[in-house]
Amino acid sequence: MSQSARRSLLFAPATRPEIFAKALASGADLVCVDLEDAVAPDLKQAARPAGFDFLRAAAGDGAGGPERILRINGLKTIAGLRDLSALADAGIAAGMVMLPKVESAEELRLADAVLTEAGSMLKLAALVESVRGIEAAHAIAGATPRLDLMMFGGADLAAELGTRVAPEPMAYARARLVQAARGAGIDLIDVPALDFRNPDAVAEDAARARDLGFTGKAALHPANVALVNAAFTPDAAEIAWARRVIESFEASAGGVAVLDGKLIEKPVVAAQRRVLSRARAAGLLAA
Repeated sequence: MSQSARRSLLFAPATRPEIFAKALASGADLVCVDLEDAVAPDLKQAARPAGFDFLRAAAGDGAGGPERILRINGLKTIAGLRDLSALADAGIAAGMVMLPKVESAEELRLADAVLTEAGSMLKLAALVESVRGIEAAHAIAGATPRLDLMMFGGADLAAELGTRVAPEPMAYARARLVQAARGAGIDLIDVPALDFRNPDAVAEDAARARDLGFTGKAALHPANVALVNAAFTPDAAEIAWARRVIESFEASAGGVAVLDGKLIEKPVVAAQRRVLSRARAAGLLAA
């Protein structure tokens, strides 16, 4: 998993380059310029240069800034194949490319092969948002070392299932993706809260995703970023407890410890080490 924080991802349409700077200044850990759903079919070719310029600028970003992602069109479409071919020719040195509607490991391997032939170091992100994609989650997660991030696309899946983006109908898909991504050591971003003008709903949705094992959540509006970041950032009490757990375990002689009446074993310690790792990624602790 990434050593930097990946708590929040904010989308911006490739047709609106004037808002890229605002998105980058929003506090989001990842900013994704979109060539897919946010761009009408007849505007995709015209929007491509702005998206490429956004991604190309990643090479000049200093430490601490948001990671840059470009979501291209799906590789089962002409637009997506053109995007990938153009990327291979563009010589972009840094950043990440998100493939939407991924349903098989072969799609990622194709992108990897094209980028490898071009000598590109671009990382890949997989957006899984269909029944076939969910069922292939483990194969997708292990498709290629170039895959560095996965994301759950709940809106498309809900439409396919004829249901809502709600906790109960999305439970199986979320659990399957968490197990696949975590098993492969890949960060996993949850679908954005659709009720984005309701701060309580956004915060609740983000906390639920964190508790399920997601490492971050997408946001539809810059105003949601701080709420999402807060949900995925350990607070002072969590950090203090993590330190006490680790210190208690390390001071024990028998491989177990008891702290405040709670049994402390290796899995508990591992979980608390992850808490401190998240705190470091968020800049709350020294590296």
